[in-house]
Amino acid sequence: MLKAQQQATDRGFLWRISRDGRDSYLYGSLHAGRPEWFALGPRTEASLHRTGVLALEINVTDPAVLAALREATQGPGRRLPDGLMQSLRSAWAAECLSEADLSQGAVEYHAMQLAVAQAQRQGFFPLYGAESVLLMRSLGAGRPVVGLESVETQLAALLARDDAEAAAMVQDALDELKDPKSATSLARLSRAWAGGDLKELESYADWCECLGSASAREAQERLVGGRNPGMADAIERLHGSVSVVAAVGALHLVGPTGLPQLLKHKGFKLTRVF
Repeated sequence: MLKAQQQATDRGFLWRISRDGRDSYLYGSLHAGRPEWFALGPRTEASLHRTGVLALEINVTDPAVLAALREATQGPGRRLPDGLMQSLRSAWAAECLSEADLSQGAVEYHAMQLAVAQAQRQGFFPLYGAESVLLMRSLGAGRPVVGLESVETQLAALLARDDAEAAAMVQDALDELKDPKSATSLARLSRAWAGGDLKELESYADWCECLGSASAREAQERLVGGRNPGMADAIERLHGSVSVVAAVGALHLVGPTGLPQLLKHKGFKLTRVF
């Protein structure tokens, strides 16, 4: 962290959102980062200090949230066809992940873990994500941390609704892992985020090579666009009584159903900080 602070710079996307004589902030983050990113830039730091609450997608400091996440990852999972399950096992073993972990919990969640493992091989780790730094700063300052949505809402978007959907999600994830372009897409996304390139982020669906099937497109819409109205409502409620920094994944910011547009419809004035 000390090394990162020596070269700290603002990364991502930050808006000041204003209404009713109060300023809050909307920050678009990347859920994983590089060690050299493990510090906040000066404008990000200043925005955090001007507010009274940090709002993340879910409140990971809440024991009830952590318990719900554990239940989802350790409870009974969906059944996959034998061939697909074997493919998942092979990919899991190739990443040197524990066989015991694969035997419990949601199989579609395990497919997401494979994507995390691939990202780590490219140097991106959840620990170094922007939310981690914001959380550490807030806890150190005694700033309250809240969630913009319940863990149940997030899990409903992340996890399959039946066995057939679980199979489609796992197949899509395995296909993406096999595609050499997926590593290129992650690198491109990280460059767009680190450079604050909003136009590049807005065209993500055109170049990500990750939305080739109907099931992948439906899952993406549920995971991103489907959650935005609820998060916009939560930001509005929080802003009614306190200035807040709301930090969400950057893809929640783009398009007509992105959070900036939804907040404009609620009467907020948005000013791009970077």
